[in-house]
Parts: sequence; C-alpha cells; structure tokens
Amino acid sequence: MKKIIIIVLVFVCTAAYARTTVNLTPADANFSDIPVLEDSLGKQVQDVTDKNGKFIANSFALANMLGYPIGKSSIGHFPHMEAGIALGVALTNAKYFDDKAEDGTFPGVMANPVVHAGFGLAGNFDIIGKLFYFRKSMYDPDIDTDTARLQDFNFISFGAKLRYNYLKEATILPFLLSFGGLTFSIGGDIMMGNVDVTGEYDAEYEDITVTYSSIDYPLSANLNSTYGATVSWTVFTLSAQAIAYIDVMYLFSFYTGFGLATNLGFFSTDFNGNGQLTTKDPTFTNPSIKPDGLIGTMEFESVNSYMPGYVIPTFIFGVEINLFVIKLTADTMVNLANRSDVTLQGGVRMQL
Repeated sequence: MKKIIIIVLVFVCTAAYARTTVNLTPADANFSDIPVLEDSLGKQVQDVTDKNGKFIANSFALANMLGYPIGKSSIGHFPHMEAGIALGVALTNAKYFDDKAEDGTFPGVMANPVVHAGFGLAGNFDIIGKLFYFRKSMYDPDIDTDTARLQDFNFISFGAKLRYNYLKEATILPFLLSFGGLTFSIGGDIMMGNVDVTGEYDAEYEDITVTYSSIDYPLSANLNSTYGATVSWTVFTLSAQAIAYIDVMYLFSFYTGFGLATNLGFFSTDFNGNGQLTTKDPTFTNPSIKPDGLIGTMEFESVNSYMPGYVIPTFIFGVEINLFVIKLTADTMVNLANRSDVTLQGGVRMQL
C-alpha cells in the first residue's frame, strides 16, 4: 500500500516533458551556421514525437481499463464464481484510417491480455480481479530485423473491480426476452512496463537550409543511422461504470452503458541514434559544389514523456454468448471526448 501511495504522489508531481538535441559534425570546413541547422533538424524530430505522444499515452490509459469482459449483471452470492481469459486492444487516433488525421500522426495501439476471476459477495455485490505478467526472461520471441532488434521487455497489468447489482433480472417476454439487470461498478487498474530495442533508422528532413561556402541551399536531406530506444509506461486508472443488461432467448446477453475514468501516469520514450546525413538535391550535389551529397554525421537524442487524458468518458457495448457455464464475450468501448479512440475486447470464461 505504501508503494502505491508513493507512485501516486510521483504522478501528481510529474509533468510531461519533451526535449530533442541534435549534434552535427559537418563533412568539411566549408559548412557554417551549424547551430541553426541543428535547431531545424531537432524541431522536425520533436514535431513527429509531439504530434503522436498524446495518442499513444491515451492508448495505454484505455487499454488499462480492459480485462473484465462479463455479460452478466451479477455473479451471484458466494460461493458463485467466474474465471476466464481476455484480450483487449485499444486504438487511438482512428481518424488516421479515414484520412482525417493531422499530417504526421499515426494510430496509437496497445494490447492488454489478462486472466481474471471473481466471486459473489453479500448484499448484491461481487468483485473481479485481473492479472498479467510477462517478461523476456520468461519467453524470448527473438525479434531481430534491420528495423528493430528486441533487447528486453517487461509487462505487468493488474486491477480489481467491485460491482453492485442495483436492479435485478426481470422477465419481459417469457423464454424470449428479459431485462438482465443494472449494475454499478468502481475499479482500480495499474499497468507498467518497458521495451528496449535497437535497429536501423532512416528519416527524411524537409525544408532545411544548408550554408556551404557562405551560400544558403534550401533542400531536403536523408539520415541513415543506427538507433537505440527505450519505451516505458506506468498508468494508474480509477473508473466507474453503469451497465444495463438484456438477455435474448438465454443464448445472448447484450450489455451497454457509460463510464468515467480518471488517469494518472505517463508514457515515455528515450530515442537516440547517429549516422550520416546526406542529400540528393541537384542544386547542391553538382560537381562544382558537393557531388557526394554528404552534409555530415548527425547524432541525436529525443527524450519525451506524455500523460494521458486526466478524465475520459466512455460508452460501452458488448455481447455474451451463453453456452451453459461457458461464456464467450466481445465488447467495445468508445472515448466520448473525441469519438475516435476505441477498444476491442474478447474473452472466454466460465461462471458457476
């Protein structure tokens, strides 16, 4: 408990930050105004990160809420229980797929696989817990490509949800349709992890100005480099939901409702690399100026931390197929603040 309190205090006192530094060693002494060029390159590197940091941070916050795909308003009184597995994926900045997203942005995607189990309590209450823990020492997927070579990873996700069945089941049409109940819940979830990768990084920088022999050349340049990157995240979420349930011919249970989540935490990146910066611009690479197109050796480091939205209102819709004690569940959740962040979740469980 003391450790959790310390983590929360760190979250409260930690603000998001973003910083990129570039050091350029020119190919020869004819280059000048290097600090201006370094600043221009650094701004372009930082711009890509800033445009996408908020989307990625929100994908972690939404994924953190997943792990409880249950299509029944109540587990029942003790010793009734349920247990199962679930896989959820959060997708942010979905406008990207409709070509409506801001230029330079891409979707944020985060998965959260868990095992979950719960049991009934007295007074129409039940409680459900979830857990997932995985690290490279347990299994090495041996990802090794030119783009990325996995060096290390750690992932932990856990939480609990307390539910109260406010309205119980009621028959509407015998054997065909019934009201499955109305349930309120509160939950707390924590997700932490890190991924370390190395690889080769290619990037293009546009609208930069290179000063060579006291002449300015506006051009585009390409960087071919090796890199090392560490991505880490820690998100703590408190959530509340109100869910209504409808049963159709016993086989299908539909559920829908609204939720509200508050988040504290961060998504951080530490990205560094070095390589050769070159150009193919014909005004600069002609035989009388710089035929090899080599501008110099570029080293960069980009250190960034982004916080998810403090408050995320959500809408939930799902369906569960009842095969006696075995239940197959699928649901989706939408971020009502922008209606472009969604989750998809599936699971299988038993309820006794």
